[in-house]
Amino acid sequence: MKPLDWGINVLQDGSYGASNIYRQFLRGAKLATTDFIGVAEDDALYPKEHFEYRPPIDTFAYNMNRFNLFAWGRPTYSWKNRMGNFALIASRNLVIEALEERFAKYPSGTPNGTTGELGRANVEDKLGLTHHKSSQFSTDISIIHIDHEYSIDRISRDHRKRMGILRAYDIPHWGRAEDIIKKFK
Repeated sequence: MKPLDWGINVLQDGSYGASNIYRQFLRGAKLATTDFIGVAEDDALYPKEHFEYRPPIDTFAYNMNRFNLFAWGRPTYSWKNRMGNFALIASRNLVIEALEERFAKYPSGTPNGTTGELGRANVEDKLGLTHHKSSQFSTDISIIHIDHEYSIDRISRDHRKRMGILRAYDIPHWGRAEDIIKKFK
């Protein structure tokens, strides 16, 4: 949460929590000048091809070729078939529209336990928001999302997050999980 000495700094301010991440996402989307934007989280590694994907203008698209990398215990890659905010590519205007609706309804932030990915029907239902289209795509090279003690996700911080049934210690392109974690720490 400290400024970098390059580019425009969109820092998290306000209360700590998942809802505030989406508030900062809205700030970033409004500052962007491109037609499409992608979420780039500081605890994720991305292949170039991820940011080259362009979904339909009315659709939130999530890259499903993604592994979680658990930083506690023996570093292990784990695959789960689940959307993650860190894997989103979408029209900038669609992101702004959806997040402005969210914060118009919840100006102090969404209720605990109901904040979630844009375009997920169950999240939009819980929040009483407009339904949006979502789709899935896969790049040849996986995204790596690191689960660690400093995460916004409480179950990651507490080391209670469960791995998927597909696990590996070494995967193509990224290599050995323990080598990635050494660089992360």
